[in-house]
Parts: sequence; structure tokens; C-alpha cells
Amino acid sequence: MVETTTYETISDGSLHEAGHCVAALSYGIGVRRVCIDAGEAVIEPCGIYLEQGRYHGAVALGYAIVALAGRAAAPTTSLSKSDELLLDQAIFLGSWAHPPDEMCRAFSALANSFVLVHRKEIETLATILDRRRSMSGAEVEEIIRSIGQW
Repeated sequence: MVETTTYETISDGSLHEAGHCVAALSYGIGVRRVCIDAGEAVIEPCGIYLEQGRYHGAVALGYAIVALAGRAAAPTTSLSKSDELLLDQAIFLGSWAHPPDEMCRAFSALANSFVLVHRKEIETLATILDRRRSMSGAEVEEIIRSIGQW
């Protein structure tokens, strides 16, 4: 059985990285590893959207929500350099259809909505991440699957 806890007892760093992981897996982007002490969640580039032949908008959406989900999950944290780079790529891809500022606002709203819908998974993963400090992508996927949301 997976433990759950309340937001107040989970570190912001764990919430931030768990937000990235849950978003990545939700959008078909693999997670290689996550490490709280290093402050990183390492994701697989591209994910299944390109493999399935979907257009650049789907990739842009997935990348943006992954980049912004950490801050949305832990609002007192900031975007890391890698979060900013991933968001820049998403905005570039999305800006082929819409101006970059509009895309950024839309992506932020979508990331906030994503975190609200997936709060249970994010908090569960963050609680375990606080305790373990580092996990492989396979461990992250196993935890998310054990919650029964995917």
C-alpha cells in the first residue's frame, strides 16, 4: 500500500520534482531518474508523441506542462535552468501557431490545471521521494501505477 500525506509535510523540492515526473509520464515522456538532492527529474526526450507521428503541438503541450508542473505543484519554487530550456522549446514549437506570450500563458494555466487533477499522484510520489531522495524511472512508474491512476 502506498503512503499518502498532506501537503504541509512534504518538501517543496519533492513536490516540484514529483510534478515533473507525473506530468512526463502522463504525456508519454519517459522518466530516467529523479533526485531531490540534485534537484532534477531527468526525462526522455520527445516521448511517444513523435513516435506516434503526432504534430508539433502535442510535443509542445507535453514539454510545457512537464516544465511548469514542478512550480505548479510547489508554487514557492522557481524554474530551474533545464525547466526554462524545456519551456523555451515548447514555446518555440507552439509559437508556430500562436504568439509566444499567449502560448506561455496558456501553458501555465494548463500546468496548474494538470497539478490540480493529479494532486494525489504528485503528493504520493513526493512523500516517497522525500524519504528515498533518489529513484529510477522504473521505480517512479511503479509507484504511479500502484496508485491506480494509469
